Amino acid sequence: MTSATILRNSIEARLPSAFALSKRRERSTIPTGIDAIDRVTSGIPLSALTEICGSNVASSGKTSFLHSLLAQATGKYFCALVDAGDSFDPASAESAGVNFSQLLWVRCGLYREKYREKPLEKPRQKLPPLEQAFKAVDMLLQSGGFGLIVMDLSSIPEKIVRRVPLSSWFRFSRVLEKQSTALVVIGQRPQATSCAGLVLELKARPAAWSGKLLTHFQVAAEVVRMRENQNANERRPAQSAHPDFRLKSQWA
Repeated sequence: MTSATILRNSIEARLPSAFALSKRRERSTIPTGIDAIDRVTSGIPLSALTEICGSNVASSGKTSFLHSLLAQATGKYFCALVDAGDSFDPASAESAGVNFSQLLWVRCGLYREKYREKPLEKPRQKLPPLEQAFKAVDMLLQSGGFGLIVMDLSSIPEKIVRRVPLSSWFRFSRVLEKQSTALVVIGQRPQATSCAGLVLELKARPAAWSGKLLTHFQVAAEVVRMRENQNANERRPAQSAHPDFRLKSQWA
């Protein structure tokens, strides 16, 4: 018997599970409702932070993606949307199939509009919209009970979002590991770096027109980061993919 075997036996006698292989936990996902993306990612992972990024200069498909995801998630989970720029359009979301009885809509930055209308009235909330959004997400994660929480930072300037310390993203990711909740952050560029389990970047392709009417537009989604396979039974390589899909215009 070699010295290594003797040492191993000695350790196992004191700590029986010291050399036991840990089994990777299967992660559940929420489908996005967009087949081209779900085939590559298996959906949005629970117990993890996901970033959806796209330019604000031209339509990148972020809003359509948000509506599709909420339509899928509100059919099964209680969901929350933290709207940092108060840009969510309920009418468009309803036409996409979002179940509002399952959705909590947190609107940030409203105090500024109210203050402009009534200059003599002191605003109730002095926090900037970005800080309001992070505090709201923190409260929702601590309270539990939500299958999906979306924080939409699309309308917040990128230079402001970049000031968010990495420790804030890290804290969110650690809290999520212990919950069956998916946190999706929608913005212009990735900010959470290694704290995100999945990062998707959406880019618009040339739109299709019928006369003077926009009928649909093509969107490319690049998987920038995918920490691990969403399902342990599926052996997909963790590499970038470029699924293209078609989104119907709201005016078609």
